[in-house]
Amino acid sequence: MASSGGRRHFGRVDPFCLFMVLPLVLIAGVLVWGGLAWVGVLVIVVAGIVVLIDSWTNRPLPFDVPDDDYDDYEPPQSPGRRTY
Repeated sequence: MASSGGRRHFGRVDPFCLFMVLPLVLIAGVLVWGGLAWVGVLVIVVAGIVVLIDSWTNRPLPFDVPDDDYDDYEPPQSPGRRTY
């Protein structure tokens, strides 16, 4: 929780974010194994930034969202048309 008692700074990580992050980590491993360690570390940092941004965008709202009550909604009658 935030120290001010408000909204949390980070939320849950979306599982679909892993579709982007896991290949980046795999590529970083291949780069480190191939001798380009600094590029691999850079790719891991980019993957970490992606996870942080995803977690930040999925943080909980500071208020309750009301349910949409559209069950009893009837569209307005247009003046030029008759319904049979």
